[in-house]
Amino acid sequence: MIEWRDDLSRWRQIVTIIKRRIESGEYPPGRMLTECAFMEEFGVAEVTARKAFAGLRERGLVYTRHALRSFVGPELEEEWRS
Repeated sequence: MIEWRDDLSRWRQIVTIIKRRIESGEYPPGRMLTECAFMEEFGVAEVTARKAFAGLRERGLVYTRHALRSFVGPELEEEWRS
């Protein structure tokens, strides 16, 4: 269970958690992430999960393709060719 801080929005806390998982290798490049999984794991609303994804994209930690699928890592040009 997540112990939420009162001084920081939940979506920002999720970004921090996911960033740590990516940096530790727990979430390797290419791993698919979904808003639904965030909603279930963190017990947050859809809008909160979307904000977390936006924050992760802004930091270059994930990229979104095909509107609803997000993946760990920077988007590589050759991936579009496959």
